[in-house]
Amino acid sequence: MLETHGQQGPNGKALATNRPWLAVAGCLGGGVVAGIVCAIIVIAVIVFFVFFPGYFSGKPGPTAFIAALGELRKAPALRVATREIAVRVDASVPTEVTVRAWLVPIGPGWTLETGRTKAEVYAPGNTVQYIVPLDPKSDIPVRFSGAGDDRAWTVTLPPPRVDETLVEVQSDPRKMRIAIDRDWVDHVVGDDAAKNAALAAIRAAVVQQASSETALFEVREKARAVVADMIRALLPEQFRDRKIVVQWSGEADSD
Repeated sequence: MLETHGQQGPNGKALATNRPWLAVAGCLGGGVVAGIVCAIIVIAVIVFFVFFPGYFSGKPGPTAFIAALGELRKAPALRVATREIAVRVDASVPTEVTVRAWLVPIGPGWTLETGRTKAEVYAPGNTVQYIVPLDPKSDIPVRFSGAGDDRAWTVTLPPPRVDETLVEVQSDPRKMRIAIDRDWVDHVVGDDAAKNAALAAIRAAVVQQASSETALFEVREKARAVVADMIRALLPEQFRDRKIVVQWSGEADSD
């Protein structure tokens, strides 16, 4: 009858071990063990990539969002809207004469208004642009909220305003309507001072109308989606489906 014996030590006693996997590894061979280890590593990497894509790419969600805002902030301003505006401008210029006493032919005298010339100009096709001004030296406030499908990234920016450096005023006289009501003196003199004053006032009237509360409200609402799309375009592909909320400084949370 054959008897099995454990491994003998130098003193003839069997060696005790609490690592049975060594015995299994010895039976399987080094190549098989190495293959199993490699398979486990590959599976772990795949699982990590699927469930944590942001960390795998080196840019987790919040970090990628802040990096996108950093790229956005390199521009001094974001152009978010363009609008065409028509304005009507009135101007009037008085016709004045200076009266002096016949005994005093020199001196200041008295100025009298003998009439007034009025001009009305209707100018369509003026164009303004709205921008969101950015300060490259200041951080943009960011807030992360929610979880799962309700996750949202909220960014607070200065509200849009008219870019007064890029106002295009109608310059084609064929597209404008000009009406002049001359007084009796101006009929003789033919002065264009009133018309010129009305034409010079077009730009200010365009900026004033474009900056009205009604116009700015509409621009603010539309600009939210425009700015969100700008940020989304700077994000890695895996984060572009996130909810991005744009709110303007001075207003309550819009999410």
